[in-house]
Amino acid sequence: MQGKLKHLNYDEKTNTIHLKKSRAEGDEEHQDRFYDQLPLCDITDVLRFVNERCRYSSIFTHIQPRYGKVYVDENSLNAVIIAQAFNNGNLNMAEISDIPYDRLLDIYQSRMRLQTLKRANDIIGDDIAQMPIFPYYSLDMAILYGGVDGQKYEVEKPTLKARRSKKYFKRGKGVVAYTLLVNHIPLQTELIGAHEHESYFAFDIWYNNTSSIMPSSITGDMHIINKTNFAIMDWFGGRLCPRFTNLQSQLKHLYCGDDLDQYNDWLIKPVGKIDRQLIEDEWPNIVPIIKALGLKEITQSILVKKLCTYTTDNRTRKAILEYDKLIRSIYTLKYLQDRKLQRDIHRSQNRVESYHQLRAAIATAYGKKQLSGKGDREIEISNQCGRLIANAIIHYNSAILSKLKQKYETEGDERALSMLKKISPIAWQHIHFQGHFIFTDDKIINLDEIIGKVLLRRLRKSKVTKNRPEISEVCG
Repeated sequence: MQGKLKHLNYDEKTNTIHLKKSRAEGDEEHQDRFYDQLPLCDITDVLRFVNERCRYSSIFTHIQPRYGKVYVDENSLNAVIIAQAFNNGNLNMAEISDIPYDRLLDIYQSRMRLQTLKRANDIIGDDIAQMPIFPYYSLDMAILYGGVDGQKYEVEKPTLKARRSKKYFKRGKGVVAYTLLVNHIPLQTELIGAHEHESYFAFDIWYNNTSSIMPSSITGDMHIINKTNFAIMDWFGGRLCPRFTNLQSQLKHLYCGDDLDQYNDWLIKPVGKIDRQLIEDEWPNIVPIIKALGLKEITQSILVKKLCTYTTDNRTRKAILEYDKLIRSIYTLKYLQDRKLQRDIHRSQNRVESYHQLRAAIATAYGKKQLSGKGDREIEISNQCGRLIANAIIHYNSAILSKLKQKYETEGDERALSMLKKISPIAWQHIHFQGHFIFTDDKIINLDEIIGKVLLRRLRKSKVTKNRPEISEVCG
């Protein structure tokens, strides 16, 4: 086996194995130069462009349809969404836009509901999935990865979910926006308390996904791991794929299904044996738990908290933990052997971090990184509005990339297509977030004009050779 697993380092002095760090993709500079070519536009124009393509505004029906207007005013709706996403409120939006305050307030009170916002996000995300560029976002042709992670936000006023954290919120309170991201698209996001462990919600956000895009594997950092998550995901055909940071600590959770003595001469040794008989004996008691989760009669967070209240001698609890050890051991061994699996998980989590940067830029456009609202419902609406703005930006960028893909496929330019695969749709340097908003402007974004100015294969960067700048072509 020597030399076959080149991504592992063996230390002869300590008799331990270490993982080599995954190399960064290094395409940020190339991507920045690409988006610098695009013409600047306002966020209002982006929302209008996205709405023309997928009509998300049709979801925002009046809370009393019998007495309200059937169709919503698109400009007023976009103004309210921007006001909530940028945390400047309806009153401030009325002062910096051409929409009066009374109209903004009416739209907010009569049409801004949590379920309609989630549905609008699903419509935008599903439309991105139909674009020609979407297959280029996949890390593996056979596996669709989804990354989960939490992002902390301060709240304007204390709510039931808000908790104190001196590290993140100083003297204030805040919440965590737990997000599921698949191929750059934020499919789901839920607000949880800052005191909650993120692993308690990994299955729920995946299983309750209302989008047509369904990932088969969920990646995450070490916070995604607890004593039941591997088992729960396996029950429903999913796969938990955490990104390990310390290999030696993970080898302490490696178990086998047969006699331990046969592994005495092995470099990697299991620390214990799986109690298979206990799992088989308690399976009739585990099945009702699986059914309750499948029928959504109980959430993962409640289940895990209940299991924690059981005594350590409870046989059903021990059987679930034994099953989790089995699935976790299988995954750990695959993670050690498969370098591509490590890279895909690493890239999936990097995409989540890129999305968090976009969300932070949206939230801090007019001040602090916080969610506006007086209660949990209002801060949920603020969070969903921020996700809708992010989805619209990703949709707009994906539309441009899709147009370029069709162009280069027609021309048979394989070199340009390979470079196109390296460009992420999460970018916002070409979009204005601030200024005086003009919603009544009928400006229409023309993609044909935009891609006519993009020279993908002639992107150039300067490098210094012998104290003299030299222009070299970027070949991807």
